[in-house]
Amino acid sequence: MQPTRRAYLTTIGTAAAVGLAGCAGGSGGSDPASETTIDTSYECELTERDPVTELSQPVEGPSDATVTVDVFEDFACPHCADFATGGLSRLKDEYLDGNDVRIRHFDFPIPVSPWSGRVANAARSIQETQDDAAFFEFSLAAYENQADYSWQVVGDLAEEVGADPCRVLSDASNATYEEVLSANRQTGIDRGVQSTPGIFVNDTLIEPPETGGWYDPVSSAIDDAL
Repeated sequence: MQPTRRAYLTTIGTAAAVGLAGCAGGSGGSDPASETTIDTSYECELTERDPVTELSQPVEGPSDATVTVDVFEDFACPHCADFATGGLSRLKDEYLDGNDVRIRHFDFPIPVSPWSGRVANAARSIQETQDDAAFFEFSLAAYENQADYSWQVVGDLAEEVGADPCRVLSDASNATYEEVLSANRQTGIDRGVQSTPGIFVNDTLIEPPETGGWYDPVSSAIDDAL
């Protein structure tokens, strides 16, 4: 690969709190960049595109499913990573093999860190240029690498799911999907989400577990709704 092209981007950071069962805090917005240098092995022209104002929710499962599980997430929230790589993966294995359950992703950037917006924008770029399946594949890989987030990691993970890493890095660094993320976040606020992950089974917001993980309460709610 060619030596990197560096780009400088500035934004204002916000604080967030990580509690026992979820991440909360911040003043809204995805906070995609912060003072940073995009330093990767890719030679990219980070061309700013027109903002994308509307994009459908990424979905796994049939559109006519009896039960809809809505998950509001922040890609920099450690509790979201725990759920995505643990309980959510188990739920998908157990419930997405039929026609009764579907799972929808919503962005809810608190933001925990600048990567809240960067990775969310990258994921939405992959959704738009690839498909929902690639979005979810990238999302899981991102959560698995949450402790090591960097622009190089974002580009590498995008390339692994078949996306153009330069396009994804450009969209992530320029916050192309900021309006989409903000609209998702407002939807979550309107529905009562106060921390991430925020999980609904149909229209019921699942209470954060005091002990243990999210799998049991979400699984029980799904079974009750079937």
